[in-house]
Amino acid sequence: MEWYLPITIMPGIGMLIFSTTNQMLSISSEVGTLLSVECTEFQHHIASLKIKQIKRLTYAGTLLYSSAGFYVLSGIFGVFATINTNMPEILLILGTLQLFLALILLVIFFL
Repeated sequence: MEWYLPITIMPGIGMLIFSTTNQMLSISSEVGTLLSVECTEFQHHIASLKIKQIKRLTYAGTLLYSSAGFYVLSGIFGVFATINTNMPEILLILGTLQLFLALILLVIFFL
């Protein structure tokens, strides 16, 4: 039953990835429209801040994808581990740490 826990978390991570990707696309199109016309210094400043937001979202998305990968590997090792090894637990902890870092970046993004 060690494989069951990491697999049940996957739909939640998928929704976070979907939401993060939608936010990135929305901000990217907003920056594109800001920079497509002649912009003032203030609009240029806003565009640079939006680019920083996209960067944070990209880091968060990368962490979410890698945490999903660690959860999947943890589940696979949990099913197929024939010897008594701690590999599924280690992968689960690594995935959880990456998920936590991604959530911190998302909280910073929304502040």
